[in-house]
Amino acid sequence: MFADERLIKWLTWFRTSINRPVIINTYGNGGHYTQRGYRCNICPIVMDKTIDRDMYLSAHTRFQAVDLNVIGMVDEEVRKWIDTHKKEMPCRIRIEKGTPGWSHIDVATDPAGYDMITYFNG
Repeated sequence: MFADERLIKWLTWFRTSINRPVIINTYGNGGHYTQRGYRCNICPIVMDKTIDRDMYLSAHTRFQAVDLNVIGMVDEEVRKWIDTHKKEMPCRIRIEKGTPGWSHIDVATDPAGYDMITYFNG
């Protein structure tokens, strides 16, 4: 109920289209991936920024972003796959450049923008 509807639509499209397992968080199964979806005000990344008096306006805090991995693909392959299939996407997205070991995808973009993908530096 809190997730941005565009993010849910994009993730559903992506998981179906890429036809491989997609991993966001794994802590529920004993894994080490946490805070890769929604980040609340008491999540360590957000809380640490607040304690340090740093502004933290990540799309994760608005449930508009995920960090993900695709089984059998490295992060650059995932970003290239998305770029190749951008005309099929249900909405515009942003992709963070140069994330080592994961792909950051968010829908914190102008829905009337011109490009299906906006690349940005985190």
